[in-house]
Amino acid sequence: MVRLGTLLDTVGRPEDRVEIIRKSKKTTRIRHSTNDGRSWSPTDQLVATELILDDGGARFEQHAQNPGHATYLGLAGTPQARLKIQRVYAVITKAQAYLGDDSWSGVQDFSTRDICFDGGASIGWAIPTWHHPAEITNEPDGQSSEPAEDVGEKQPQGEPAVAPTTTPTTQLAVPTPAALVSAPKGQRFSYLRVSSTDQNLARQRAMIGAVDKEFIDELSARSRANRPGLDNCIDYLRDHDELYVASIDRLARSLVDLRGIIDQITAKGASVHFLKESLTFSRDSTDPRDTLMLSILGSFAEFERSIIRERQAEGIALAKKAGKYKGRKRAISPEDLEKARQRVAAGASKVAIAKDLGVGRATLYRALAE
Repeated sequence: MVRLGTLLDTVGRPEDRVEIIRKSKKTTRIRHSTNDGRSWSPTDQLVATELILDDGGARFEQHAQNPGHATYLGLAGTPQARLKIQRVYAVITKAQAYLGDDSWSGVQDFSTRDICFDGGASIGWAIPTWHHPAEITNEPDGQSSEPAEDVGEKQPQGEPAVAPTTTPTTQLAVPTPAALVSAPKGQRFSYLRVSSTDQNLARQRAMIGAVDKEFIDELSARSRANRPGLDNCIDYLRDHDELYVASIDRLARSLVDLRGIIDQITAKGASVHFLKESLTFSRDSTDPRDTLMLSILGSFAEFERSIIRERQAEGIALAKKAGKYKGRKRAISPEDLEKARQRVAAGASKVAIAKDLGVGRATLYRALAE
């Protein structure tokens, strides 16, 4: 007996109904369907098990019925709203939420990982005859909706669009969260940081996804001071804006700085999202569990930095004992320092001497005091 399943792409959209040949914890061997699912490819393929649903191909069938629709899931995977998909990215999906009475919200951002691409079947209520998004004209300004991206095949010419056989006359109430349809829409920003210009920002950009504007610092986050990218970011944020950061160590390296930066952001009515840790903070809806987790993670980060500094100091001490550590090269050589002493004794200005040596006055003063 053929064991069927659904193959998903990297963001969770059904790609194909497949035959599952052998499934293990990490990889699954499959065969793709051919001839409209009536036969199977003669060659098999090895894919990641996390991309396979062992569901008899049900998810693929649901998605094929309405590829432009999906279900937004709330806590514990509970269906919350039916979505009309506009754009799908790795982190966010732009979509409209169904409001009832054949009306939809404006295009908003939803977390891609909280969307089930099942054609809207999980919500358990009927909708009017579906049309391709390019044909829908129920935007508030009367203009056509933006065509969906990668949500399904175009209908062949001469064939009707996929639709229920009858138009339903009743619709069930949809438990759509008020935040999805009534909150004023802010902008989406990102903050990226690397310790030097040699490091690459690509990994952080891929994790965060599309944004309206990004802010960058190419320096260490050892302290809050002298970080122009972060200063400009906080100054730019407005009410209901969202700031996305790849991980908490990109924003700060100490718990005190981290807490202070988050307070500055939320005080402006914006929210900050840490993607690696799955933590979100805002002025009105900060989860106490997130606050606790932030304190724990921040404490561990500080402890790790203390251990690194301690090991570094121990290594330097051992190297000095072995005569291998010479320290940083002196700014003023012994010969130049002796000449400087002679000029000072002759009444020359220390400011002029420092300028001639190409060092700061403080550097010269310290060298003369040794």
